[in-house]
Amino acid sequence: MLPKGEKLVENIYETKKLLKIIRLPKKRFMLAKKHCMIFYGADSNLTKCRVCDHDRYKSGRLPYLVMRYLSIAPRLQRLYLTKKTAKQMTWHYEHETEPGLLVHPSDGEAWKHFDLMHPESSSEPRNVRLGLCTDGFSPNNSNTTPYSCWPVFLSIYNLPPWMCLKEPYVQLSIVIPGKKIPGQNIDVFLRPLIDELKMLYTDGVVTYDASTKCNFTMKVILLWTVSDFPAYAMLSGWSTHGKLACPYCMEQHTYRGDTKGFLANKVERSSPLQILTGDQIREQVRHFPTLYEGKPFRAKNAKWPGFGITHNWVKRSIFWELPYWQKLLIRHNLDPMHIDTNVIENIFNTVMDTPKSKDNMNARKDIEMYCNQVQWHTWKKIRLKLGGCVNVDDNSFCKFKSHECHVFLQRFFPISLRGMVPNSTWDAIT
Repeated sequence: MLPKGEKLVENIYETKKLLKIIRLPKKRFMLAKKHCMIFYGADSNLTKCRVCDHDRYKSGRLPYLVMRYLSIAPRLQRLYLTKKTAKQMTWHYEHETEPGLLVHPSDGEAWKHFDLMHPESSSEPRNVRLGLCTDGFSPNNSNTTPYSCWPVFLSIYNLPPWMCLKEPYVQLSIVIPGKKIPGQNIDVFLRPLIDELKMLYTDGVVTYDASTKCNFTMKVILLWTVSDFPAYAMLSGWSTHGKLACPYCMEQHTYRGDTKGFLANKVERSSPLQILTGDQIREQVRHFPTLYEGKPFRAKNAKWPGFGITHNWVKRSIFWELPYWQKLLIRHNLDPMHIDTNVIENIFNTVMDTPKSKDNMNARKDIEMYCNQVQWHTWKKIRLKLGGCVNVDDNSFCKFKSHECHVFLQRFFPISLRGMVPNSTWDAIT
């Protein structure tokens, strides 16, 4: 089967040895059991966590937690080694003024951010724009022991719209191990990535461009993050729970004058919403620690003074270490497909009155305390049921994928709920 004179390697070891010269680099970093720190850089030789004093190893040299990190610079350089791909990496620069093109996240002002913040590189269209995406998933069946694994992906916005989100061009940079979610301490896991992003922005790396057959200094900027709402809190440091959950309004409430739907018998006047600049936000968070959980913050994760009243900050995000972060127009984005999934699960659990329902006694007591909607008070609780497409044994339903949830929410939900809930509720959901 092989060409004449060619020989097949004898075993997997020889195969790996043969492919070693073209393998992309990857690194393993050990972490503290409680996600307090990463044994990296100056702390790489420590045997105990400097935060909680927990041992680094279980027994012998077996670590408690290991994270895989895939360096992004060699992968970005490899995109320029193919003539066709290298040409596509400047697609937006070459098509910026042409009318009738597809709208893309890297178009317009976002595409020009690199030039505004790095004037000496403004003439280099091959500099790379990235977006960071992350979310958790369970590799196990839901009936087994819970386990949450968090991959961190980077999407390359230099490429045309029909290429940038294709599988070969979405790069996996970090695999955050489980079994519990990283929570607000996700910054501990992001440390190697942030350090490399800082290097790629300030110094860059010499890269060969196959389309022009010459070297250039490639520099990189991270435009924003993309996640669902819970992960938004982890990445930004602004808690998405409580009265100040909205990271856009922050402590400003635009609906305080609505006595019927919100606070009962009380009107609070507020000035028009003022959006803070990046410099103003950085000034707010610069005294906060990056680490949220653990002794350097406060015992039992106590909040900073004013939390829930004047602010909802629980930490200073590690992204503020990037020298250009405060100058970006948008720093964190919400993914509607993730939100579709979360919304439909919450509505389903509430309508089906499952154990995960958000319509519980505590929620009813809050409504009674704050709102004039007497029909929703505890003594008037209404239980609704939906038939079909459910497991009648435990009142549950199949776990839909994101796209299925999106279609169901947009197309089927308004039909199935019509006439089963009050018109005002149906209007809001629809």
